Amino acid sequence: MRIQASFFTTLFTTATISSVVFAFSALATTFVTTFATTFATNSVSPAYDCDKAQGQVELLICEDSQLAQLDVQLSETYKKALNQIGSDEVATFKAFQRGWIKGRDDCWKAADIKQCVQSSYETRLTELQIAAAEFEVPEPVQYECGSQANGTLTKITAYFYNETAIPAAMLTISPTSNYIKATNIALITRTASGAKYQGQNFSFWTHQGEATFSQFEQADLSCQTQ
Repeated sequence: MRIQASFFTTLFTTATISSVVFAFSALATTFVTTFATTFATNSVSPAYDCDKAQGQVELLICEDSQLAQLDVQLSETYKKALNQIGSDEVATFKAFQRGWIKGRDDCWKAADIKQCVQSSYETRLTELQIAAAEFEVPEPVQYECGSQANGTLTKITAYFYNETAIPAAMLTISPTSNYIKATNIALITRTASGAKYQGQNFSFWTHQGEATFSQFEQADLSCQTQ
């Protein structure tokens, strides 16, 4: 009986030690994996020097790998776009970029700061990707909106970009108005059906070859492809 008891005691002790060793080994592996993942995640740096970062938003970007990666991508695309424009537009282009940075930094006021910053980056990146010609220009789609009879005839040429950071439509609109420029960019937004693109002072909703053009202080116009 003593031998049997001794045998089971030894077996139990050996099993317990093995379990502890296994558990410790698993814990160590988990720790190393987590540490490596965290290190890799936080190793992404934005295009600017984080030692000189100022303000809540810049500091957040330095700490968040996703935002840091967006900053790097945007910086590279900005340089490409800068090389695409004429010398007479460089000053305006740079001023617009400085204005965008100021708007991005104002995200510290938002309820969800990261979401605000991410949205700001993705919107600006989309604009720059089109300006830098990073993607082949899509085939244009011609629309006629409104009616010649009642003086609301509006012609729109749409280029639909589906590979940009946010799917977008570049629209040339004629005639223009106090609120609508000749060339406009609109970003896709969620909708129950079709595709709705939101621009400054207007929206353009497309569905099965038809569209609705809505603009500030004007009645909606129904559009047909040509």
